[in-house]
Amino acid sequence: MVAANAVAALLFVLGGWLFSISPTAILVVGLPSLLFVPFASGLTAAWVWKPLGLGVRAVLWHSFTCWLLSLLIGAVAFSEGAICLIILSPILYCGIAGGALLGRIWFRKHHDRLNICIIPLIFGAILVEPAFRKPQMSVVTDEIRIAAPVSNVWPHVLAFRGIAEPPQYWLFRLGLPYPVETTNGGNFVGAERTCRFSGGAVFKEVVAEIEPEQRLTFDIVEQPANPELIGHLDAQRGQFELRDNHDGTTILIGRTWYSLHVRPAWYFDWWTHDIFRAVHLRVMRNVKRLAENEP
Repeated sequence: MVAANAVAALLFVLGGWLFSISPTAILVVGLPSLLFVPFASGLTAAWVWKPLGLGVRAVLWHSFTCWLLSLLIGAVAFSEGAICLIILSPILYCGIAGGALLGRIWFRKHHDRLNICIIPLIFGAILVEPAFRKPQMSVVTDEIRIAAPVSNVWPHVLAFRGIAEPPQYWLFRLGLPYPVETTNGGNFVGAERTCRFSGGAVFKEVVAEIEPEQRLTFDIVEQPANPELIGHLDAQRGQFELRDNHDGTTILIGRTWYSLHVRPAWYFDWWTHDIFRAVHLRVMRNVKRLAENEP
Protein backbone atom coordinates (compact mmCIF):
# COMPACT_ATOMS: atom_id res chain seq x y z
CA MET A 1 0.00 0.00 0.00
CA VAL A 2 2.81 2.43 0.90
CA ALA A 3 4.68 1.62 -2.32
CA ALA A 4 1.59 2.23 -4.41
CA ASN A 5 0.94 5.64 -2.92
CA ALA A 6 4.63 6.53 -3.10
CA VAL A 7 4.33 6.36 -6.90
CA ALA A 8 1.44 8.82 -6.97
CA ALA A 9 3.17 11.09 -4.45
CA LEU A 10 6.32 11.13 -6.57
CA LEU A 11 4.34 12.22 -9.64
CA PHE A 12 2.54 14.97 -7.72
CA VAL A 13 5.83 16.21 -6.19
CA LEU A 14 7.26 16.40 -9.70
CA GLY A 15 4.25 18.48 -10.72
CA GLY A 16 4.72 20.80 -7.74
CA TRP A 17 8.39 21.28 -8.59
CA LEU A 18 7.54 22.13 -12.19
CA PHE A 19 4.92 24.60 -11.00
CA SER A 20 7.49 26.32 -8.78
CA ILE A 21 9.71 26.82 -11.84
CA SER A 22 6.97 27.87 -14.23
CA PRO A 23 3.24 28.16 -13.40
CA THR A 24 2.35 26.99 -16.91
CA ALA A 25 4.61 23.93 -16.83
CA ILE A 26 2.27 22.02 -14.57
CA LEU A 27 -0.47 22.37 -17.17
CA VAL A 28 1.70 20.53 -19.69
CA VAL A 29 3.51 17.88 -17.65
CA GLY A 30 2.71 18.34 -13.97
CA LEU A 31 -0.91 17.31 -14.33
CA PRO A 32 -0.84 14.01 -16.14
CA SER A 33 -4.19 12.36 -16.63
CA LEU A 34 -5.69 11.82 -13.20
CA LEU A 35 -6.73 8.37 -14.36
CA PHE A 36 -3.19 7.30 -15.30
CA VAL A 37 -1.70 8.30 -11.95
CA PRO A 38 -3.95 6.13 -9.73
CA PHE A 39 -3.80 3.36 -12.34
CA ALA A 40 0.01 3.33 -12.01
CA SER A 41 -0.39 3.29 -8.22
CA GLY A 42 -2.72 0.29 -8.41
CA LEU A 43 -0.38 -1.52 -10.80
CA THR A 44 2.54 -0.97 -8.44
CA ALA A 45 0.45 -2.16 -5.52
CA ALA A 46 -0.42 -5.36 -7.40
CA TRP A 47 3.27 -6.07 -7.88
CA VAL A 48 3.90 -5.56 -4.14
CA TRP A 49 0.91 -7.73 -3.22
CA LYS A 50 1.87 -10.52 -5.63
CA PRO A 51 3.38 -12.85 -2.93
CA LEU A 52 0.13 -12.60 -0.93
CA GLY A 53 -1.96 -14.28 -3.64
CA LEU A 54 -4.92 -11.97 -3.02
CA GLY A 55 -8.36 -12.70 -4.44
CA VAL A 56 -10.50 -10.12 -6.22
CA ARG A 57 -12.35 -9.03 -3.07
CA ALA A 58 -9.09 -8.62 -1.15
CA VAL A 59 -7.61 -6.59 -4.00
CA LEU A 60 -10.65 -4.29 -4.00
CA TRP A 61 -10.41 -3.87 -0.24
CA HIS A 62 -6.68 -3.09 -0.31
CA SER A 63 -7.35 -0.69 -3.18
CA PHE A 64 -9.83 1.05 -0.89
CA THR A 65 -7.14 1.54 1.77
CA CYS A 66 -4.79 2.93 -0.91
CA TRP A 67 -7.59 5.27 -1.97
CA LEU A 68 -8.02 6.56 1.59
CA LEU A 69 -4.28 7.14 1.93
CA SER A 70 -4.21 8.98 -1.40
CA LEU A 71 -6.97 11.32 -0.22
CA LEU A 72 -5.04 11.95 2.98
CA ILE A 73 -1.90 12.77 0.98
CA GLY A 74 -3.92 15.13 -1.22
CA ALA A 75 -5.41 16.92 1.79
CA VAL A 76 -2.28 17.18 3.96
CA ALA A 77 0.68 17.32 1.56
CA PHE A 78 -0.93 19.20 -1.34
CA SER A 79 -3.62 21.22 0.50
CA GLU A 80 -6.39 20.06 -1.84
CA GLY A 81 -9.80 21.38 -0.80
CA ALA A 82 -12.69 19.18 0.27
CA ILE A 83 -14.60 19.84 -2.98
CA CYS A 84 -11.61 18.79 -5.11
CA LEU A 85 -11.24 15.60 -3.10
CA ILE A 86 -14.95 14.80 -3.50
CA ILE A 87 -14.66 15.26 -7.27
CA LEU A 88 -11.46 13.22 -7.47
CA SER A 89 -12.67 10.35 -5.26
CA PRO A 90 -14.59 8.25 -7.84
CA ILE A 91 -11.95 8.34 -10.58
CA LEU A 92 -9.15 7.90 -8.04
CA TYR A 93 -10.64 4.70 -6.66
CA CYS A 94 -11.53 3.35 -10.11
CA GLY A 95 -7.99 4.00 -11.32
CA ILE A 96 -6.34 2.33 -8.32
CA ALA A 97 -8.69 -0.67 -8.37
CA GLY A 98 -8.40 -1.01 -12.16
CA GLY A 99 -4.60 -0.99 -12.03
CA ALA A 100 -4.56 -3.43 -9.12
CA LEU A 101 -6.95 -5.88 -10.81
CA LEU A 102 -5.04 -5.75 -14.08
CA GLY A 103 -1.78 -6.19 -12.19
CA ARG A 104 -3.18 -9.21 -10.36
CA ILE A 105 -3.56 -10.92 -13.75
CA TRP A 106 -0.42 -9.50 -15.29
CA PHE A 107 2.05 -10.23 -12.52
CA ARG A 108 1.80 -13.98 -12.64
CA LYS A 109 4.81 -16.24 -12.11
CA HIS A 110 5.07 -17.07 -15.80
CA HIS A 111 5.00 -13.46 -16.96
CA ASP A 112 8.36 -12.29 -15.54
CA ARG A 113 9.69 -10.86 -18.81
CA LEU A 114 6.42 -9.11 -19.53
CA ASN A 115 6.41 -7.72 -16.00
CA ILE A 116 9.83 -6.13 -16.55
CA CYS A 117 8.61 -4.40 -19.73
CA ILE A 118 5.14 -3.26 -18.71
CA ILE A 119 6.03 -0.88 -15.87
CA PRO A 120 8.35 1.35 -17.97
CA LEU A 121 5.65 1.41 -20.66
CA ILE A 122 3.00 2.57 -18.18
CA PHE A 123 5.19 5.34 -16.79
CA GLY A 124 6.24 6.29 -20.31
CA ALA A 125 2.57 6.66 -21.24
CA ILE A 126 2.02 8.93 -18.22
CA LEU A 127 4.86 11.24 -19.28
CA VAL A 128 4.07 11.21 -23.01
CA GLU A 129 0.28 11.59 -22.73
CA PRO A 130 0.33 15.39 -22.18
CA ALA A 131 2.11 15.88 -25.52
CA PHE A 132 -0.99 14.59 -27.35
CA ARG A 133 -3.48 16.83 -25.57
CA LYS A 134 -5.46 19.46 -27.37
CA PRO A 135 -6.81 22.61 -25.72
CA GLN A 136 -10.16 21.76 -24.15
CA MET A 137 -12.56 24.66 -24.70
CA SER A 138 -16.20 24.22 -23.75
CA VAL A 139 -19.35 26.25 -23.24
CA VAL A 140 -22.22 25.66 -20.80
CA THR A 141 -25.64 26.96 -21.86
CA ASP A 142 -28.80 27.16 -19.77
CA GLU A 143 -32.11 28.91 -20.21
CA ILE A 144 -35.12 29.84 -18.14
CA ARG A 145 -38.57 31.28 -18.94
CA ILE A 146 -39.52 34.46 -17.07
CA ALA A 147 -43.11 35.67 -16.81
CA ALA A 148 -42.14 39.30 -17.37
CA PRO A 149 -41.36 41.49 -20.39
CA VAL A 150 -37.77 42.08 -21.54
CA SER A 151 -37.87 45.62 -20.15
CA ASN A 152 -38.36 44.24 -16.64
CA VAL A 153 -35.68 41.55 -17.00
CA TRP A 154 -32.85 43.60 -18.51
CA PRO A 155 -32.01 45.81 -15.48
CA HIS A 156 -31.51 42.72 -13.28
CA VAL A 157 -29.23 41.13 -15.87
CA LEU A 158 -26.95 44.17 -15.71
CA ALA A 159 -26.60 44.02 -11.93
CA PHE A 160 -28.36 42.76 -8.81
CA ARG A 161 -27.93 43.03 -5.08
CA GLY A 162 -27.30 40.15 -2.71
CA ILE A 163 -29.23 36.93 -3.35
CA ALA A 164 -31.07 36.16 -0.12
CA GLU A 165 -32.06 32.60 -1.07
CA PRO A 166 -29.88 29.93 0.58
CA PRO A 167 -27.98 27.68 -1.85
CA GLN A 168 -29.74 24.54 -3.04
CA TYR A 169 -26.96 22.82 -4.99
CA TRP A 170 -25.29 20.15 -2.85
CA LEU A 171 -21.70 21.25 -3.52
CA PHE A 172 -22.60 24.83 -2.57
CA ARG A 173 -23.89 23.51 0.73
CA LEU A 174 -20.60 21.69 1.27
CA GLY A 175 -18.56 24.86 0.82
CA LEU A 176 -18.11 25.48 -2.91
CA PRO A 177 -18.37 29.29 -3.44
CA TYR A 178 -21.67 30.39 -4.99
CA PRO A 179 -22.76 33.71 -6.57
CA VAL A 180 -24.31 36.28 -4.27
CA GLU A 181 -24.09 39.66 -6.06
CA THR A 182 -23.15 41.39 -9.32
CA THR A 183 -22.01 44.99 -9.66
CA ASN A 184 -21.91 47.00 -12.87
CA GLY A 185 -19.60 49.93 -13.64
CA GLY A 186 -21.50 51.08 -16.70
CA ASN A 187 -23.60 50.03 -19.67
CA PHE A 188 -20.93 50.30 -22.36
CA VAL A 189 -18.15 48.20 -23.89
CA GLY A 190 -15.12 48.27 -21.61
CA ALA A 191 -17.11 48.86 -18.42
CA GLU A 192 -15.90 46.92 -15.39
CA ARG A 193 -18.12 44.42 -13.62
CA THR A 194 -17.67 42.14 -10.62
CA CYS A 195 -19.42 38.93 -9.72
CA ARG A 196 -19.12 38.28 -6.01
CA PHE A 197 -19.28 34.77 -4.60
CA SER A 198 -19.64 33.49 -1.06
CA GLY A 199 -16.47 33.41 1.01
CA GLY A 200 -15.22 36.68 -0.49
CA ALA A 201 -14.38 35.22 -3.92
CA VAL A 202 -14.59 37.82 -6.70
CA PHE A 203 -14.58 37.41 -10.48
CA LYS A 204 -13.57 40.62 -12.28
CA GLU A 205 -15.19 41.16 -15.67
CA VAL A 206 -15.12 43.65 -18.55
CA VAL A 207 -18.10 44.22 -20.86
CA ALA A 208 -17.21 42.98 -24.37
CA GLU A 209 -20.59 43.38 -26.08
CA ILE A 210 -23.84 45.04 -25.10
CA GLU A 211 -27.13 45.28 -27.00
CA PRO A 212 -29.76 46.79 -24.70
CA GLU A 213 -32.54 44.34 -23.80
CA GLN A 214 -30.98 41.69 -26.05
CA ARG A 215 -27.47 40.61 -25.13
CA LEU A 216 -24.72 41.24 -22.58
CA THR A 217 -21.31 39.60 -23.11
CA PHE A 218 -18.35 40.03 -20.77
CA ASP A 219 -14.79 38.76 -20.57
CA ILE A 220 -13.62 37.34 -17.25
CA VAL A 221 -10.27 39.04 -16.73
CA GLU A 222 -9.48 37.87 -13.21
CA GLN A 223 -10.69 34.95 -11.14
CA PRO A 224 -10.14 34.38 -7.41
CA ALA A 225 -7.08 32.56 -6.10
CA ASN A 226 -9.25 29.72 -4.94
CA PRO A 227 -7.58 26.27 -4.54
CA GLU A 228 -10.62 24.69 -6.18
CA LEU A 229 -9.86 26.67 -9.39
CA ILE A 230 -6.11 27.27 -9.66
CA GLY A 231 -4.55 25.04 -12.28
CA HIS A 232 -7.84 23.25 -12.90
CA LEU A 233 -9.91 25.52 -15.15
CA ASP A 234 -10.18 29.07 -16.46
CA ALA A 235 -13.57 30.75 -16.88
CA GLN A 236 -13.02 33.02 -19.88
CA ARG A 237 -16.28 34.60 -20.98
CA GLY A 238 -19.90 34.89 -19.89
CA GLN A 239 -23.06 35.98 -21.67
CA PHE A 240 -26.73 36.67 -21.03
CA GLU A 241 -29.13 36.68 -23.96
CA LEU A 242 -32.78 37.78 -23.79
CA ARG A 243 -35.41 36.56 -26.24
CA ASP A 244 -38.74 38.35 -26.31
CA ASN A 245 -41.62 35.88 -26.69
CA HIS A 246 -43.98 38.75 -27.61
CA ASP A 247 -46.52 37.53 -25.08
CA GLY A 248 -45.24 39.32 -22.02
CA THR A 249 -42.66 36.63 -21.23
CA THR A 250 -38.91 36.37 -21.82
CA ILE A 251 -36.45 33.55 -22.34
CA LEU A 252 -33.20 34.26 -20.47
CA ILE A 253 -30.17 32.32 -21.69
CA GLY A 254 -26.91 32.14 -19.75
CA ARG A 255 -23.60 30.96 -21.22
CA THR A 256 -20.10 30.48 -19.83
CA TRP A 257 -17.02 29.63 -21.88
CA TYR A 258 -14.14 27.94 -20.09
CA SER A 259 -10.95 25.96 -20.67
CA LEU A 260 -10.19 22.81 -18.71
CA HIS A 261 -6.64 21.88 -17.71
CA VAL A 262 -7.15 18.53 -16.00
CA ARG A 263 -7.58 15.15 -17.64
CA PRO A 264 -9.37 12.94 -18.45
CA ALA A 265 -11.46 15.70 -19.99
CA TRP A 266 -14.65 13.62 -20.31
CA TYR A 267 -14.75 13.10 -16.54
CA PHE A 268 -13.91 16.60 -15.33
CA ASP A 269 -16.00 18.22 -18.07
CA TRP A 270 -19.09 16.52 -16.65
CA TRP A 271 -18.39 17.96 -13.20
CA THR A 272 -17.59 21.42 -14.60
CA HIS A 273 -20.82 21.51 -16.60
CA ASP A 274 -22.80 20.51 -13.53
CA ILE A 275 -21.19 23.22 -11.37
CA PHE A 276 -21.53 25.99 -13.96
CA ARG A 277 -25.16 24.99 -14.53
CA ALA A 278 -25.79 25.43 -10.80
CA VAL A 279 -24.15 28.88 -10.94
CA HIS A 280 -26.26 29.87 -13.96
CA LEU A 281 -29.53 28.72 -12.47
CA ARG A 282 -28.91 30.41 -9.12
CA VAL A 283 -28.33 33.74 -10.87
CA MET A 284 -31.11 33.36 -13.44
CA ARG A 285 -33.69 32.29 -10.87
CA ASN A 286 -32.84 35.39 -8.88
CA VAL A 287 -33.32 37.53 -12.02
CA LYS A 288 -36.64 35.76 -12.60
CA ARG A 289 -37.82 36.48 -9.05
CA LEU A 290 -36.86 40.15 -9.24
CA ALA A 291 -38.37 40.70 -12.69
CA GLU A 292 -41.65 38.92 -11.93
CA ASN A 293 -42.12 40.85 -8.67
CA GLU A 294 -41.85 44.24 -10.33
CA PRO A 295 -45.16 46.16 -10.60
